[in-house]
Order: sequence, then C-alpha cells, then structure tokens
Amino acid sequence: MNMPSANRPDTIEREVWPALKAELAGREILVITGPRQVGKTTTLKWLLDQVPDNKLYLDLTLVSTQRLFESGDYDAVANALKGFGLDLERRAVVAVDEIQYSRDFPRAVKYLYDHYGIKFILTGSSAFYLKNHFSESLSARKLIFELLPLSFREFLAIKGVNYIPPKVDFAGVSDARFDAFAYGTLSAYYDEYIEFGGFPVVALSGTTERKRRMLDVIYSSYINMDVTQLADFKSISDLKKLVSLLAVRVGTRLNIDELSKTLGVSRPTIMNHIAFLEQTYLIRMLPAFSKSPAVRERLPKKVYFVDTGIANTNAALSGGAQFENTLCHQLRPYGTVAFSNQGGEIDFVLSCAGKTVALEAKETPVEKHLAETARRAARIDADAFAVIGRAPSATLNTCVWGGNV
Repeated sequence: MNMPSANRPDTIEREVWPALKAELAGREILVITGPRQVGKTTTLKWLLDQVPDNKLYLDLTLVSTQRLFESGDYDAVANALKGFGLDLERRAVVAVDEIQYSRDFPRAVKYLYDHYGIKFILTGSSAFYLKNHFSESLSARKLIFELLPLSFREFLAIKGVNYIPPKVDFAGVSDARFDAFAYGTLSAYYDEYIEFGGFPVVALSGTTERKRRMLDVIYSSYINMDVTQLADFKSISDLKKLVSLLAVRVGTRLNIDELSKTLGVSRPTIMNHIAFLEQTYLIRMLPAFSKSPAVRERLPKKVYFVDTGIANTNAALSGGAQFENTLCHQLRPYGTVAFSNQGGEIDFVLSCAGKTVALEAKETPVEKHLAETARRAARIDADAFAVIGRAPSATLNTCVWGGNV
C-alpha cells in the first residue's frame, strides 16, 4: 500500500472554524461545546487571536476566576475586567473557558452583556449544563457551536497526510463508485481512525499502547469530572455499568426495560442516565425515520458513541460495530441522521438538502447488499441509496468507500 508523506502540524484548522470566525463581528454570545479533549481551548484561543485588540482570556477552572463571577456584584466584575486592561467604553471581547465550573456564571454574563455590551466567547463540555443552567437567561443572546472529535479529513490533516480524499456527493450517491485510489492510499489511516476514534491527543499518540492509555485517561476524566460535577446520581457505579452495556449494544435499538432489569434500577433512572450521557457527549441516540415527530419520539432509538475509541474502551466491539459507529459520526455534518426499520432495517437515513438518502454500512459489500438497500429505500420513498463499504468488494463496485464520507 502506498502511504502519503506525513509531517504532523502542531494544530490544524477545524472545519467549524470559518463559521465561528464569521460570527465574531456579531453581537451574540458564542458558545463552543463538545466533549473533553476535542480542542475547545485551542479553538477558543485561535478565535481570540482573530480579534485585533481589547480582548481577554479567562479560565473558569481556576478558583480565582470562579470567585470573580460568583461575587454577585456584577459592576464590580466589570471593574475587575477593566483592571485586566479591558476598555469597556468600546467593543470588548472576553473568552471564558470551561463555563460549567460555575452555575452562577450565566447571570454574570447576561448582566455584562446587557449593560456593558461585552462580546463573550465561551466553551463548555456539556449540553446538560447549557440546558439546565444556561438556557433561559441567555436564550435569545447566544449561538451554540458543537466541536466534536475529528472528522476523518481532520484526522488526516493532524497526521500530516498530504492527500485528502474527495467528499461524497450524496445527491448522486446512487451512481457512486468505490474509490480504489483513496482506499489504496489511505486505508491504513482509516482503519486506525475506526479503531481509536478522533480525539486529537489519541490521533497524535505514536503507539497502540499509548492510544489506549489516552482513551482511558479521557474516559476517566469524563467520569471523575463531568459526571461528579454536573450530576447528582446515587450510584456512579450503576452509570458506569450502563455505559458498558450501551457499548455492547452499539448500532442496536435499545430496550429500556431490559437494561432496567439487567442493572436492577428503575426505568426512569435508566432514561435519566441515558439523557445525561447524551447531553454530556458520550453517546448519541439515533431516532427512527418517520415524517411524524410523534412516531419518532415513540419508537425505540439506536445507540452509538460520539467517539468509537471510547466505545472500544468500554467493550470489545466487532469490526462491523466499529465501522458503523464511525460512519454515524462521519455522517453527522451532512444533515439529519436516523435509521429505518420499515420492512427491513436501513442503518442510516440521511436527510440533507431536501433529499432523503438510505445508506447501509457493510465491511465488505456484495451485490445482494445493494439490492436489499434498494428495496428498503423504496419502502421509505428515499430519493437515493447506497452501500458504504470499509473494504473493496470483488463483486460490487457500485458502492462508496467509508473514507470518502
């Protein structure tokens, strides 16, 4: 296999950066949220670098910064910001990292935004915090951007790979052909991405042992910091057991009653735990495809992990489960993703640009997979369909290589 030359950069431009930069001139508060260790601080500092002057960076993990915003005297906070060198007589930009460390922080931000016109750029690792402590007071004043683990193209960039594969055109995906050149050039990188996921520190780790160690550190940090700080669960042990059970079930529809019986905890508790895991960016629940919102809400959902490496940390996933979980992450930027079980399961139903695309994930596709996908796509009136393969097929060329997604 031909491997392109690699010269690792210290950092890369994330795909969300241009959209964030475009909002710098606006008045709204920018909130960057996502899992730990995905590069939110790097993004925050890069964004602040785009501001020519009259700017300030604050870290809310520091007790001194927490005390500053928890004083309750927000005019005194403004005076303190002046002491840091900000001129509040003109447009000032304040970047604050890890906002979930202070539950009183939103009130201070609202006051300073309303009375002093400060432009805030904020980061936090929890949609749970934003929903429960940060929503009402700033509902019409903020724009939220999610920063998730690296896409495969970002993964290649941070590895210093020169060749970046072309993206799939989902409008014409039914006529797509397996990209043999991209596969031959990049399959080793894609296999690594599938197994270890897209956390930057993991991608930059040189050995398999270190990658696994860093994944363990990231997951342990999630349990020891996000869970203990944001939630009030009676048993962290039950939560960790639930995570392991969910990892085993990647790509399957959840049976809440079965999980409740297995763990010996109530059904409402299981549902609360799952909601928390989703809002803190550990898992992703995929709804069933339906034009009716009520039906989507009623039908069981499929579970995936936001990062495949973290899923592998909690269970020994099969190659097929790893591939499907990775594709779920890869498809997210293209539009709304669901699954279908109407007359046979379709792994992913992508809604983008007003079109519905049925997509089936197969490690090694064959002709019958394409025929089955075509029949099932017709049952949901999909505009297009395709099989996405991890490896080339000896009998089927009318499919998409996963690395092109």
